[in-house]
Amino acid sequence: MSMRITDLRLRRFRATQRSTWMFLEVETEDGLVGTGECSDSGWPEQVPETVGLLAPRVRGTDALAGGQDLCDRLRRECAAHGDPRTRFLRRTVIGGLDMALADLAAQAQGVPLWQWMGGERREDVPVYANINRSGGRRRPQDFAVKAAAAVADGHGKIKVAPFDGPPLPGESIVDTGLAIARAVREAIGEDAELMIDVHHKLSEDELAVAVPRLDDLGVAWLEDAVDVTDPEAMRWLAARAKAPIAGGETLHTAEQLAAALSTGHLKVLLLDPKYTAGVTPLLRLAERVTGVDVTYHNPCGPISTAVCAHLSTVHPGFTLVEYMYGEDVDRAAVVSPRESVTAASLPLSMAPGLGVALAPGLTFLPDLPESA
Repeated sequence: MSMRITDLRLRRFRATQRSTWMFLEVETEDGLVGTGECSDSGWPEQVPETVGLLAPRVRGTDALAGGQDLCDRLRRECAAHGDPRTRFLRRTVIGGLDMALADLAAQAQGVPLWQWMGGERREDVPVYANINRSGGRRRPQDFAVKAAAAVADGHGKIKVAPFDGPPLPGESIVDTGLAIARAVREAIGEDAELMIDVHHKLSEDELAVAVPRLDDLGVAWLEDAVDVTDPEAMRWLAARAKAPIAGGETLHTAEQLAAALSTGHLKVLLLDPKYTAGVTPLLRLAERVTGVDVTYHNPCGPISTAVCAHLSTVHPGFTLVEYMYGEDVDRAAVVSPRESVTAASLPLSMAPGLGVALAPGLTFLPDLPESA
């Protein structure tokens, strides 16, 4: 079997007005195709150029013998050059490439990706519903409708980022966000869990007002309220919040992880294989994690979701995979076989590799220029 890479392809799929999913396909001389995802890079208009510059370095590489060496070189280069925005973009694209190479390696061995990673078999993976991209005009009643629908579909854990949008007329960002959070809590009832993602949108003064009111809603975790790598900020928040503190989605170095864990106040660690520049460095980070719940940050398409499902088998502290609920697209049909989430559970594939690929017949945005 020849594992020499003949092509690296970017497939951009317009899912909704808010979401364009970015998929990478790596094809070998023998026709095997590995698939990864590099969505949410923070700079989507630059992804095609970034992949175009990367493609000549990937083509001709032996996916098994040289793929990880190439990714390691790319990660070192990424860390050493460029401004923070450029480094984040490149790290996300390298993450998608690493996923695709891992998919190829597991296919070549004839084993599921979770087994190739050294995980323990499980039949299915629990997910929670992120409704943040399904709120219509971002009014409290819009989120309430989607939250109620998610619960009716069997989801008992609901996440929303209520402070993302502009405030309603005559209100502050805190007022509008709290109104959204209250509407979602009322819609899902007391038995379902409510997770709040602040997305670093609030100042310290605004947090001081919002946090106790969120605690009154029985929040299951409070995510990205402060920088989790800042011990002083973490101690400040822990002194005011009853809810478990969550965060860490952009962590990608051992030093950042150590800082996040240093105070003991981080209770829920969110890791993301895109932002760690791939599953391989994520697995290295996961080996260092003790004493916290591990979840996978994944506001993305079905390829990233499948990767996170396989990763869920590796860490003993794993609890949940994030699942984007309610976007107006048939996301299940984007992959083959179709994605199947039932009662907040995603079956874990036992097929070789990732176990899913992009479905034939999808309509993608225009390919890279021939000159790339």
